[in-house]
Amino acid sequence: MDTALKIDYKGLKFQNWFYLMVFSVVILAVLWALQFLFLGSFYESMKLSEIKSIGNRITERFGEPAFHAVLDEYAFSNNLRIILMDELGWTWTFDGFPSDSLGTSQRGSFGRFALSYLSPALSRLQESALDTTHYIDENALLGTRQSVYITKVSDNSGSSYFLYISSPIPSIDSTTSVLRTQFYIITAILLVLALVMAQWISRKMSKPIIRLTKSAERLVRGDLEEAFYDDSYTEIHQLASALNYATGELRNLDNYRREFIANVSHDLRTPLTIIKFYGELIKDVSGSDPQKRTEHCETIIKETDWLTGMVGEILELSKLESSNADVSMAELNLSQSLKEVLASFSALAEKSGYSFETSIEDNLAVYGNEPMLRRVLYNLISNAVNFTGDDMRVIVSLKHVNGYVCFDVTDTGEGIEQDKQGIIWDRYYKSKETHKRAVIGTGLGLSIVKSALTLHGAEFGVISESGKGSTFWFYMRNTILSDNVQGQLTGLSSRHVIM
Repeated sequence: MDTALKIDYKGLKFQNWFYLMVFSVVILAVLWALQFLFLGSFYESMKLSEIKSIGNRITERFGEPAFHAVLDEYAFSNNLRIILMDELGWTWTFDGFPSDSLGTSQRGSFGRFALSYLSPALSRLQESALDTTHYIDENALLGTRQSVYITKVSDNSGSSYFLYISSPIPSIDSTTSVLRTQFYIITAILLVLALVMAQWISRKMSKPIIRLTKSAERLVRGDLEEAFYDDSYTEIHQLASALNYATGELRNLDNYRREFIANVSHDLRTPLTIIKFYGELIKDVSGSDPQKRTEHCETIIKETDWLTGMVGEILELSKLESSNADVSMAELNLSQSLKEVLASFSALAEKSGYSFETSIEDNLAVYGNEPMLRRVLYNLISNAVNFTGDDMRVIVSLKHVNGYVCFDVTDTGEGIEQDKQGIIWDRYYKSKETHKRAVIGTGLGLSIVKSALTLHGAEFGVISESGKGSTFWFYMRNTILSDNVQGQLTGLSSRHVIM
């Protein structure tokens, strides 16, 4: 029960809810501040800006033939008191609101207006050192406030006048009280709605993430058949697709691992069985026969060497894939290296009848790691030996084409199906093939070739058709000609498809 009620304060659901609630509270606080803390000053500012705008428009029309009618219209349409006073103190008064203690309520009345009423405005105008000023006038005795605009204007004859405009600012206390009551109700409703909406939105946004998290937890526990599905949001859908792809790769890797272990176990079991068998023969049968004992010991040594070679290739491949291999680079003569590698196959040609047809141009240099490139050449040739046809023919070529050193090795075997040409470089490739012991090597050669050539930045690939043999190739820049030859490789056969 405690677990069910426990709130995860760092969880996505709570965090979404919390920040949505904070956002709602901030919005309400801003509204309250605008409506009650700043409403009065904002209202006064608007009234001051309004009377200034009206005053400027009236001033622009000063001197028109029917100017008094203009003043009368503005006074009654905008609830204004407008007084136009000449230099002698004669005034024209236009009242747009009910009469006050001064008793001036007639439209367009003419006479002498009380100077005590206008003197504060005239003093403000004089103090401003400008022809126009506007301000908020507060009468503490009467408890009234009004916005005032006063300016000095001149007609075409040069006579000066003072234009006084005022507008009462009603008290907004009663309005504020009504608004405050309404805002209490509105705030309560909005908080409830915000609470409900925040809860709903947080669940909707966090639900797909939580679902993906649970699927990921099942994947971590070893359920590689787990699938990630979610179409709620584009980003989450993309994440689910990426996780599904990663899960598929993990399934493939797990299958490859199991098959690799099975294959390696098979390869190890065969020589170990032979070693044990011949060891028992020496113990029980040939121990006293020097000739047979020597033959049996040679077989044991041969199988031990094969085991050592296999373990060495596994370690070498592991180093290459983990970037721990020694890849110190220098210029080397690849032609000479290839000839020396081919020399190691001479015994195989003499004893087993293999035929090596070679076409090697002299002094073709590349920049790379010589032991690693020797291993590449050896593995590609041994791969051709293992899979060539009954004629036991292997064709090796090394030539210069447009600034590149190009190596080809061709066998006459059964070839490789088109859909498998992209995966033969994988260390686990042989898992789905009929597993048999290689004539030479351990079967991990192409994986080592791929890793080594990738470290050298070389391009490599295979051209093959079922029943027509295979050609494995790679090319690297010729270091001797690279400074004088520009452009890309154009002399390679159109069959050479880069992997």
